[in-house]
Amino acid sequence: MSSLKHGMIKRSSKYELALWYSSKAKNHLREGINLFQGFRYPECISAFGASIEFSLKAICAFLGADYKWEHDVSKPLIHLSVKFPKYSRELSRAAFISSRWIGANQQTRLLATYGNQDAAIPATKFIGREDVELIKNDAEEVCKLMHLFETKQKFEIPRKIGILNGYVDERDPTEKPCSRYYYTEFKIQDWENRLLQFSASNGKKYLVEKIPISSVGNEYAVIINPFGEVYPERDIKQRFAFNRLKEYIEDGGVLVNVAGFPFFYAWDVFKGAEEPVIDEKTLVPQSVRVEGEKLYISRFITLLNFAGSLSWRDLGIVTTSDTPQMSGPNQLDVYQEKEDQDIIGDITNLGGQNKVFEFRAVRRDETKDAVPLLRAKRPDFGEVYPIAAIKRGFGYLLVGGMYTKTSSEFEKLTVTIDRFCDWIFESYN
Repeated sequence: MSSLKHGMIKRSSKYELALWYSSKAKNHLREGINLFQGFRYPECISAFGASIEFSLKAICAFLGADYKWEHDVSKPLIHLSVKFPKYSRELSRAAFISSRWIGANQQTRLLATYGNQDAAIPATKFIGREDVELIKNDAEEVCKLMHLFETKQKFEIPRKIGILNGYVDERDPTEKPCSRYYYTEFKIQDWENRLLQFSASNGKKYLVEKIPISSVGNEYAVIINPFGEVYPERDIKQRFAFNRLKEYIEDGGVLVNVAGFPFFYAWDVFKGAEEPVIDEKTLVPQSVRVEGEKLYISRFITLLNFAGSLSWRDLGIVTTSDTPQMSGPNQLDVYQEKEDQDIIGDITNLGGQNKVFEFRAVRRDETKDAVPLLRAKRPDFGEVYPIAAIKRGFGYLLVGGMYTKTSSEFEKLTVTIDRFCDWIFESYN
């Protein structure tokens, strides 16, 4: 792990405005991709066009450019390409894309939105996939460039960290905040106190806030769910809170799940109770009585299928499970490969020992885009990752697949959070 470097681009005076534009740009990009996957090609043009405009305005704001309040920002982007020679080509491309889609004649957008009204021809009759692929590629290109400048500034010290406080919307007096901690012995205050101990040459490394899910946003470099396998939710069926957290990851945030199986339970803030969020369940007869030719079942037990969980189905994360060889938390020796230490350094003995209570660790053979940070071996699954970062969209879900019971798990995970942030910062500078 290399030493922390000083960022070339400091936070702009327009940083908060830039973050808002970035959020809008990524939301429109997500909308456009969903429309594209649903073959709604004319509607894609408006969504991708809006994403391009907000991405380019965000770039200008992140880099402190002055520009007129117009749709097309190709001129300030050309100026920025001279001011920042390291990114001259990328900013020149951004200026070109702005001219192509934002500065061009509005007829393109009007035809895509309304069709040819004079001839009564809907846009679906003359706009197809090949027409949309160019603007889609351009939107993805400038959004990626915008994310680069955003990350440089977001992970500059001091970094902002949010710790979920158990509410979805704490302004609602009817909410009962989450009070259950599944497979973790450490509470909100423990995480806050430890993170505030990290320091840099110019003072504290982190600004820590306890936040409801309604306050989750891209101003936070990291958000920690301290409740382990449970998260706060307002609607178990619609899962608005989960979707908010998922979009936070996709938009470039680092969400940390401190223990066990992420998002296995939802805490209903109106009922003040948790329930498993599993869409695939199997009813197994537990009490069976045979009378003649008739079979009577008086009691069932419900088996929860991990494949129907939010982590497996929506995030593509496959974990260890109970088997005849091993079940529940098990204390295992841990180790790292060079590639793990290149990211976060040597953490194997932090907390006083080279063991952790593995529980629902990420499985290397099944989880796409998993970045291993700490490893262990099980007789049933082979090599697994008690700590891993799962890349999703622009961001990461940092998974602590452990029973975070002792200082060993706690210290390894908190230091991982710190050094993983350093690694992201260095990767973009």
